[in-house]
Amino acid sequence: MEYNEKQRQIMDVALRLFAENGYDKTSIRDIAHRAEVNVAMVSYYFGSKEKLLEAVFINHFTFMKNTLKNIIYESGVTAIEKVEKMVDVFIDTLVSRQLFNQLMMRESSVVKEGPLFEMILEMKKTNRRLIEKAVKSGQRIGVFLQDVDVPFISSVLIGSVNQCLANCRFEAQSANMKDRDRELFKHKRIEILRIHLKRMFIAYLTFNNQEVKE
Repeated sequence: MEYNEKQRQIMDVALRLFAENGYDKTSIRDIAHRAEVNVAMVSYYFGSKEKLLEAVFINHFTFMKNTLKNIIYESGVTAIEKVEKMVDVFIDTLVSRQLFNQLMMRESSVVKEGPLFEMILEMKKTNRRLIEKAVKSGQRIGVFLQDVDVPFISSVLIGSVNQCLANCRFEAQSANMKDRDRELFKHKRIEILRIHLKRMFIAYLTFNNQEVKE
């Protein structure tokens, strides 16, 4: 779905407030006030807070799903290159869309049922299925091992990036870095993580589990 400039403005504000305060503690009035629009406009465009949240998820979810699909069906790319590209996509998306990632992390830990829970669950399932497709394509041609745990790959990938970002903030604050230095520090840490995750996943997917002869 295409959103106009005003809709995107409202969605951006809603995302920030949902991530900072939590979905339940954010009202339509809060969103309208921060977006400098009236409540009637928010209701006109989205109908309800639940529908606004759904629009925020769809916007981010569609981007991620389409990006991963493009990698899976890209021709002239090896199975290993596809996995490496997927690592890049997850890292770049989590880094560039930290507010949405913060919302996901925050709500995943507290919400156990309801529409938000269902949206988070569906997003995780779809991302996992797309990773599984890439792995299976490598298995069919004998490049990847058959005994592969896709949920493990997903958890380690996302968990590693989140932990890296959290550590970057902590280390930068502890060292009293200026904003520019913080960004450079974070960039260096992310690039190191990118290299090591690719090496780790390729090793995991291709490791030949035979006895090593002396």
